[in-house]
Amino acid sequence: MHMQPTVSIVGAGPAGFALAAELESQGRSVLLYSHPTHLRHANHVKRNGHLATSGLMEGATNLRVTTDMGEAVAFSRVMILTVPSTGQETVLQELRNFSLQQHAIIAVPGNLFSLIADLEVGCVFETNLSPYSCRMDEGGLMVLGKKELVSIAALHQDLDPAVYETVASIFPTQLKWCSSVIEVCLSNVNGVFHPLMMLMNAGRIENTSGDFFIYSAGLTTSVANAMLAIDRVRIKIGEALGLRLKSAVEISNECYGQGFTDFVDLAQNSPPHNKLKAPTNLDNRNITEDVPDLLVSWHCLAEKLGVDATPIKAVITLAEMATGVNYFETGRNLRRLHLEHVSRAELIERFGCVQDKVVTSSGVGCRL
Repeated sequence: MHMQPTVSIVGAGPAGFALAAELESQGRSVLLYSHPTHLRHANHVKRNGHLATSGLMEGATNLRVTTDMGEAVAFSRVMILTVPSTGQETVLQELRNFSLQQHAIIAVPGNLFSLIADLEVGCVFETNLSPYSCRMDEGGLMVLGKKELVSIAALHQDLDPAVYETVASIFPTQLKWCSSVIEVCLSNVNGVFHPLMMLMNAGRIENTSGDFFIYSAGLTTSVANAMLAIDRVRIKIGEALGLRLKSAVEISNECYGQGFTDFVDLAQNSPPHNKLKAPTNLDNRNITEDVPDLLVSWHCLAEKLGVDATPIKAVITLAEMATGVNYFETGRNLRRLHLEHVSRAELIERFGCVQDKVVTSSGVGCRL
């Protein structure tokens, strides 16, 4: 795969529009795909005649938007999926209609997309987080934060170095190459932050329709203590796979070039976080994505690896009680990840990190 100036972005939400605007500003030609049933943001932008951006990205950008997946597939061999992981199944249904052997698909964030993606595709990458913290309203994009570093891995590690170089050249932020897609998934600290902030502030969210700052007012000492319990399990899952994962606060610091000492310090003083309004209700991706597609997968991996994941199970159970949704069944469990019949030893062999390091032009990873 050679350097090319075109990129197809699948998902016309805030993250997709932010990425499209930044890539266009760098001289790339971008086509943004919006699913025909999710046209709210795309229609606003179309009516305005351009995308107006504010906050960390100021300006106006003309963007091409399509509702034809065939057009997006033909436009570029690099396809970046910016839909929430809850929308990935819908995108997969569309993509199965096309020959993708020459394509690279990058899921942002992945949440183990590559393990559920039953596609004939050249290569699949996934990141732990979106590069942007952003919101959209009436077709205007407000960028609150941009990460300096995002973790990424390919499902299969034995790719041509030119592929890694192409992916690194496209991304508008520095990439941290990880040993496996499971290391990337375990580095998505949204699973540590979001569900507990929502559940432990549920009464206030519903009583005020989210009229308070979810981090600076909602992430108090007790909430932080509960988050620490989740974070410890996440790190232990990593240890069982031979990974030395950083704490959630360290990962956030690395992303934004910050130096906060703990959760409360971050919540009070981090500019991308401390002025974020709470969602208006619990039917929000902080629950609907981060519980089934992160916490459920972490819990299943922990069980397979023999790690006590009682705190994670408690949060999933509380989310189920509050919403009436059976997340253990609907989420990314071992069956949906096609890991049901994989033994503990096979899981470690496939996704664990051994000491045989491989150096690529893009960084250092582990050879699996």
